[in-house]
Amino acid sequence: MTESALFQAMCGKQSWLFTVTLPLIYIVLLFLGFSREDIVEEQISEIWIPKSGSFYKDKQYAKDLGVNLNPISTFLAMALSRDGGNIFTSTRLEEVRTRMEESESLIVEYKGEKYTWDDICASNSAGLGGTYKFPCVRLTPMDLFQESRWFLDSTDRLTWYDNAIRNELVKTRVPRFGVMSQVCTSTGASSTGDFCDRTMQLRQNETYAVEQGYPKSYANPLNLFLDISDMEFNDLCKICMESAWDESMKELTQAVTGLFLVLEIELQKLIKIGTDSNTIELAKKVAAIRVDLDRTQVEEYYTHQTVRALYSQIGAEFYKTSYELLMASLSPICLGLVPGYNPTCPPESLTLQEAQQHLITFADNEFSSITTAGSPFPFWSNGNGTGIFLGGTSPVSGSGLNLGGTPLSAAKYLDLKNYGTANWSLFNSSSVVLDPTHQLLVNDPVFKWFTAGQTPFTGHCGNGNLTATGDPLVDPSLVPPLNQNVTQRWCNEFSKPYLKDSTETVQHFAKMWYARLLDSDQFLGTTQGESDPYTWTSGSGCGYSLKGKRPSYTGVNESDILRSASMEIYYLDEGASAGSIAPSVLLGGTNPKIGEYNSENPLTSVEVIQTLYIASVPENIVKRVSNCNRPGGAIDISEDDARAILTTWKERFEEIWTANWDDENSGDVMFSGYFDSIGPAKGTNERLLEDITLSSGRLTLISIVMIVLISVIFLFSFDTVKSRIGITLAGITLVILSFFAAVGLGILLGIKVNINIAWTLPFIMLGLGVDDMYIILLSLMKQGGNTKKDFLAGMDEVIVPVTMTSTVNASMFAVMQLVDIPAVFKTAQVALISVIFLYLTIMFCYPAYCYLDMRRQSAGRLDLLCCIKAKDEKNPSLDHSEQNSSEWQKSTMYSFMFSKTYKPLLLNESRGIFLLSRSIIWMTTLTLVAVGIYGIGERNVGLGLEDFFPPDHQAYVWATVRTRELASWPIKINWGQIKYHESATQMKMLKQFEDINSLPLVASVGTDSLWMANLLIWSTKLCDANVAREDPDIYECGSDQIFPKDNSTCSGSWTANIEDLKLKQFKDGTEETCASTAEGICRPASQMHGKDLEDLGIDSLSQESYCPVFDWSEEKLQFCVGKWRLYVGGVKGELLVEDDATEYSGGCGSDFYRDETVKTPIQFSASSTIYSIDLLTHDDTIDLIKETRNFCDDHDVIHCWMSGPPFNFWEQYLTSEIVLLKTSSTSVAVGFVVAAFFLILQMKREGEHPTTKIVMGSLAGAFLIAVTTVLCLIPVIGFSVIADVNFTAFSNMSFVLSVGFAVEYSVHIVHGFLSAPSNIEGAKARVEHAMSFLCIPLTLSFISSTVGICCLAFTDFKFNEVYFFRPLIIVMMVTYFNGCWFLPSLLTALEFDCLNLGKSSESDGKILAVEDDKD
Repeated sequence: MTESALFQAMCGKQSWLFTVTLPLIYIVLLFLGFSREDIVEEQISEIWIPKSGSFYKDKQYAKDLGVNLNPISTFLAMALSRDGGNIFTSTRLEEVRTRMEESESLIVEYKGEKYTWDDICASNSAGLGGTYKFPCVRLTPMDLFQESRWFLDSTDRLTWYDNAIRNELVKTRVPRFGVMSQVCTSTGASSTGDFCDRTMQLRQNETYAVEQGYPKSYANPLNLFLDISDMEFNDLCKICMESAWDESMKELTQAVTGLFLVLEIELQKLIKIGTDSNTIELAKKVAAIRVDLDRTQVEEYYTHQTVRALYSQIGAEFYKTSYELLMASLSPICLGLVPGYNPTCPPESLTLQEAQQHLITFADNEFSSITTAGSPFPFWSNGNGTGIFLGGTSPVSGSGLNLGGTPLSAAKYLDLKNYGTANWSLFNSSSVVLDPTHQLLVNDPVFKWFTAGQTPFTGHCGNGNLTATGDPLVDPSLVPPLNQNVTQRWCNEFSKPYLKDSTETVQHFAKMWYARLLDSDQFLGTTQGESDPYTWTSGSGCGYSLKGKRPSYTGVNESDILRSASMEIYYLDEGASAGSIAPSVLLGGTNPKIGEYNSENPLTSVEVIQTLYIASVPENIVKRVSNCNRPGGAIDISEDDARAILTTWKERFEEIWTANWDDENSGDVMFSGYFDSIGPAKGTNERLLEDITLSSGRLTLISIVMIVLISVIFLFSFDTVKSRIGITLAGITLVILSFFAAVGLGILLGIKVNINIAWTLPFIMLGLGVDDMYIILLSLMKQGGNTKKDFLAGMDEVIVPVTMTSTVNASMFAVMQLVDIPAVFKTAQVALISVIFLYLTIMFCYPAYCYLDMRRQSAGRLDLLCCIKAKDEKNPSLDHSEQNSSEWQKSTMYSFMFSKTYKPLLLNESRGIFLLSRSIIWMTTLTLVAVGIYGIGERNVGLGLEDFFPPDHQAYVWATVRTRELASWPIKINWGQIKYHESATQMKMLKQFEDINSLPLVASVGTDSLWMANLLIWSTKLCDANVAREDPDIYECGSDQIFPKDNSTCSGSWTANIEDLKLKQFKDGTEETCASTAEGICRPASQMHGKDLEDLGIDSLSQESYCPVFDWSEEKLQFCVGKWRLYVGGVKGELLVEDDATEYSGGCGSDFYRDETVKTPIQFSASSTIYSIDLLTHDDTIDLIKETRNFCDDHDVIHCWMSGPPFNFWEQYLTSEIVLLKTSSTSVAVGFVVAAFFLILQMKREGEHPTTKIVMGSLAGAFLIAVTTVLCLIPVIGFSVIADVNFTAFSNMSFVLSVGFAVEYSVHIVHGFLSAPSNIEGAKARVEHAMSFLCIPLTLSFISSTVGICCLAFTDFKFNEVYFFRPLIIVMMVTYFNGCWFLPSLLTALEFDCLNLGKSSESDGKILAVEDDKD
């Protein structure tokens, strides 16, 4: 159907099809789209993160593999002093602590169940079976102070005690102390050399320590426990200790197992030949012992035997001093100065050996339920706690188990070596009949220990006072000091049984007593269930000591608090698992700056502190709450439930943390924070994003009302028939319906309403649609009649320019698909649909309404009240035949807008005024362009969070302070499928990690935090996994793992450090400070294991350094990595694994071994979380991206990529300028091509000029349109920059939208100029001909669009005002001026014949007379 046939059809009987069809379709689309529930785009990632490029491809690669690059969600909880002063004061820190407690106590109810922080946090476990038994991990500078211990309950403290005290210290270090002192020193009972002599002497001899250059305080025997842990595995003492420990336990386990096996056999023989009941009972005990006897039981025996010896060894000096002081106070009694009292007085002094024996006697003494702690002083008449003081020579209480005697003397008695041979006989006897009472048997401490485990004993742990003399003649003043100074109270509710008798075993009470002894002040100074990592430190962290405590701020002056805050910041384990926490992540506004302060140059002020609350994601929350350890019971929920719970919890937690942030009277501390959107569950951004997006509705409505009012005002006529209010309202309604139908279709196609759509398109697309409506309506008015011929003539004039502008606009939005930012290309998709719908409406629907309105006028019916005819039969509206275009020239609109305003200013008949006007306009345009170029030169790139949040939102404070003081984000390094099994790849991989960690914008962490580095260490002789293995019979280092295919081990080797990797930092006891991280994993030759040096053929004096590597097959790598993950570490997410983990047998849901099958070949791996720092500006962030790309993306051998907020959200800024240049230039080029095509087509169709002239003129016209567009683009961009609008996806789209408006104006004007009747002579006259009509619709379009956009200025969000209102209002002003003033002015100077392409006369014979210019 041709356009003529189309419009003729609108005049026929089927006109109703044109008036109804499209509106009905649009209504259906609008209803279907907007009736969906989830129509608003709340995920910032679906707006801001690029969807193409290498970075996107890397992320998509990981996503396709099922990798979750964001396995946790984080709340950045900030606290800052309201007055900008120091926050590290006692009162302010207490405010922070209180707010933390309030926030972490949050309970969220969902479907009748209550959920707490323990359900939501990323980790609350201390190992297998420990879920819900340890506090949730959060990183906070408040951990510097012991007041933070409030969040630990008794379960948490018990878990910490079991892990940190019992397992890590007592279970592993105490028995090794025994080996070190007995085997690895020259004076030991089983000495194999002097390997540990120096270490022992430094800790036990002050004089020797000073002579060796150590401080006097270094000589502390208890710190040998630290040495045992800290010694490197290349240390000869460590090598001796570990090998001797393992061999000793193997031999001892074999001997003990053999002992009880033979004993069981021989006892059974006795029973068969007849024996007494004691022997039968012993046989039962031995049989029971054999059932559970294993290496763990043997190690437990050895540990307690070592504690007994250790007690006498390191406690003797203190005991001797205490003894002699006490005896001095008792001298009046012992000298007989108390009449009638004759006590048993011990000697006044002791030798060190005697002191040691006293302590051994005490340890072996009977157990007392009265006063379990008892006293080692041998002053009582009996040892059970009821004896008379100074009435005998017995200590009070003890383990209840005498471990004296020669270990394995029973084996000697049983002649185990020869058992089962003809040479076997019992020791010193020709008899082969066992004597169960033989001294070598019953006095064997091994025999006594294990049989004690089968011997019942009734008692409890008691805290009663030590008894006194009981003699009233004694001066009573001697008794209270005795009880107060000597009585210790070891027992609490966790010393079971407590206060109330229970029948257990002798061994049970012995273990209890030794445990309490180790906890006593003489040893570790801990209290089970009460002590915690805040009140007891292990000495692992820099600045901490064994048996120390973290500083307190309560009642402490400001300078001392700041000195304490100048220490390294650690989590509960003092950095044992991940080193110290980078202060750049937690502290801001410090003086001195971070990196410049330490204990010698302490902090003088800190303005802001930040706590990182790390929450889990829905899939892990589902698993967490199914655990039976969960307070309140395990429950089953879906991931959707978990997502809803997490979303609610995030919002509530943020509300509690930030409460009263804007109340100056609410304390000295202001609290603000930011929750990310990972989950996916709404975070701070998303909640605000939803509010901002939805808030556009009010201003959109106001904008529509304003457009209606303006249209009504200009198209209103007092002639009630000629008035066109009804058809104007119909047109605006159709435009609105078209736009929202386009949005509805977009929603149906999966394009949610984003902030860009909500705050740009209504104001832009309605303006463009109304503009075309004005063009059509006023073209029909211009015809001067209401006949079908007038209708067809009017439509014939506008169909080409309207099609041209719509095509160019559609092309412009299509070009925006080149931009990979969802905010742009999704908005452009909806805009493209909108342009199409608007064009269909303007061309296929609205003209039909216009023709009906023309028929209304012909019928003399009133505007709006079309059922009523005008009463005045002589109304000129009824006399169409004599109407002509002169009426158009006489109209009020024409008179005001063109004749009295536009024409005198631009086309003045006075040549002087005309030339002056043209000069001013041209100079103004040149000035606009010049200022625009200057502005572009001053451009800034990037949109920060502080730009997004409104000033009255708490997150604005967080974002602003964060940018200034705490500009840090979590980041990761990711690798794809590389040759992990090859040593060269491993070295380069470590190099990439270290290079990135060495960047000034990254907080450095130790190389060993990278999984590959950890795996490499595990494969060497420096592996420490065997120190505290769960099952002593299963070895956990790489060299112990046998690859079944070829029986090789998972052992690595060492190679020269050709990549110049970092070297490990080693502790030096002479230094008062220590390194917060171990730095690298490579070593100088002097710090390598002797056997490795032999393998390399070098000695320890070599100046070279070496790094661990391995070269395995892919299959072996899979096997070895699986074993490493099982025994040592590796979290899910660092590597891809199958979902086939074995559930922990001691757990109850959600506890699994790390024994998943590793997917091979390894297609993905990632580093642990590290932190970017000091990203104070967008340029800093862009620098970080560029610098990391140098080491990662652009690496010539191994490709890796970064992930994290800086890379996700700032990646687009690397190319924002190029993207703007590409989209704008492409849009201009497309505009040129489309304009040229349509102009050639239109002029060729009219066929009155030669083809060459038509082509030349059309190309010239298209060129003028393109030039005008460029002259609009430059000022729009430049002035926007001057107005503080940075280059972002939002602003770039606004900039490119200037192309649409520039084309909207210039196409109509150029077309009108070129198609002006050829008999109109002179460029000025042809411009006047064109503008006499176009001035009005284009100005109306400008006014209505501008007023609509002005509504944006009244937004409640500054972000909208800056990034939408400012550029768009500049677009309106610049494009209108250059399009409707500069372009026509320029055309007046173009006296070229090729530009005169109009018909020889108007088709209807109506040609406007245009007078010549007059001077």
